[in-house]
Amino acid sequence: MFAWERDKKMETLASVNLLLDVSGIINFIALLWLLRSVIKNRNYLRGFSIVGSFLTFVSIVGFEVAYYLLGNVVGFTLGWATVVFWFLAFIYSLKQKFKDSKSPSIHETP
Repeated sequence: MFAWERDKKMETLASVNLLLDVSGIINFIALLWLLRSVIKNRNYLRGFSIVGSFLTFVSIVGFEVAYYLLGNVVGFTLGWATVVFWFLAFIYSLKQKFKDSKSPSIHETP
């Protein structure tokens, strides 16, 4: 490999890490707005899909692994708040689903 090829790859990697830093910061700001909505109205989470919440959680864990492998400290650090939020949203959605399935239906007769 020529030196200029290696330099080009390093420049590309630096650009990718910068883009990931900016994206991580934007994601964290979006999470703060989402948390603000949830804190104001806890019923906000009732409409969340169990499968959607779980898949979002899993995909963000995948991003965290990629951040770690790339050595992107900013994205890795800020991403954990998002991982925790979506894990809790999944657990809450699951809990609500089980709670709704255990409550008696209006149409049932005793």
